[in-house]
Amino acid sequence: MSAWSLKLSILALVVLSTQNTAAAGEKDYSITGFGTLGISHSDTRQADIVRDLSQDSGVGYTRQTDAGIDSNLGLQINRSFSDNFDAAIQVVSRKSADNFAPTVTWAYASYSPDDKFQLRAGRLGFDVYMLADSRNIGYSYTWVRPPIDFFGRLIVSYFDGADTVLSHPLGNGHLKAKFFYGLAREKIYLGSANKHYSLNHSALSGGHLEYQQKNWTIRAGYSELKLADDYSQFDPIVAELTSPSITASVPASLGIADQLTTHGKKLKYTSIGAVLDHGSLQAQLMLGRIESDSVLLQNSDAAYLTMSYRIKKWTPYATVSASRQQGADKQITTDPALSPRLKNTISGINKQLTPNGQQTFTAGIRYDLGDNANIKVQFDHIRSQKHFLVRNPQEGWDGHANLLSVAYNFVF
Repeated sequence: MSAWSLKLSILALVVLSTQNTAAAGEKDYSITGFGTLGISHSDTRQADIVRDLSQDSGVGYTRQTDAGIDSNLGLQINRSFSDNFDAAIQVVSRKSADNFAPTVTWAYASYSPDDKFQLRAGRLGFDVYMLADSRNIGYSYTWVRPPIDFFGRLIVSYFDGADTVLSHPLGNGHLKAKFFYGLAREKIYLGSANKHYSLNHSALSGGHLEYQQKNWTIRAGYSELKLADDYSQFDPIVAELTSPSITASVPASLGIADQLTTHGKKLKYTSIGAVLDHGSLQAQLMLGRIESDSVLLQNSDAAYLTMSYRIKKWTPYATVSASRQQGADKQITTDPALSPRLKNTISGINKQLTPNGQQTFTAGIRYDLGDNANIKVQFDHIRSQKHFLVRNPQEGWDGHANLLSVAYNFVF
């Protein structure tokens, strides 16, 4: 946890836990929590399957049976100061770039004068997709984990800033518009020992429109992440390409160096989704596109379709999901005047930018133990192209993996 996050959490906990002596007999705060104990087994030792890009290892190569990729524990404190003003803080421990170090994922104050307007400021969840800001709360959804091919590509789960929601009746339903702006704070694992990419101070902005009518919810959104940092492992070659000795003889080297940077480049998220909640039957269809200004980050499309049917305490479900590169291959250009050593280095980087993708078929069942706990059993058949959304792939791996997962989820 960063020093800033630690200070924020201490301040928020003090504020939220302070009792209002004028209303001593009135309960104006609540403490809730959630957690997941998950165990997964892979039929291959040739690669680690991970939940998302923040994890440096998963199930398969590192451990054929693993309890880390889905297990977590969260605690949330809510405090109401008046009918219009409240605040909350949430701390979560889960496997990420900082392993299981507790992280402040929510810490905000909220003002809402009526049911048509809400303004929040502080640390907020990044709900770029439906369910994205609650994907750590395993009890709240049907699967053991949200579809990896779709949600696993997200590199931001929270930001420091503000958002506002405007609501208004429309026809037989309700229309909501949300806008937000802030700075990302997380880091992601780059696939090799002790190498992470920091998102600190990367600007995040966007919004979405959501319409709810009877059993349907439809949402479309757009967001941008402006990266504030470069890949540190490319610093030496960028420095060489921009040195006076190289630029004097190879003017194109400045343009080549720019392709190896990410500072100031944008990731653009576009999404549309629909949810049907019709009694026992539930269905979701989500489509998402990520476009990048950087040659180092491939454009990709992703989608999933899931259906479930509740039969008393049992809810069987099935999901099909996929993610794949969109458009032409991105490659770093070179110049004949560059030295063979530099051209070989760039060629090696280009080999890592090959088209990739992943498809998953999921089947499982959820059993509700009561109002605050459930158990899920899930089977995933995964086909990964060019080692997408995996860690530690071994030479000769065919990209296929089968996962069997069991998870106990609870809230309190």
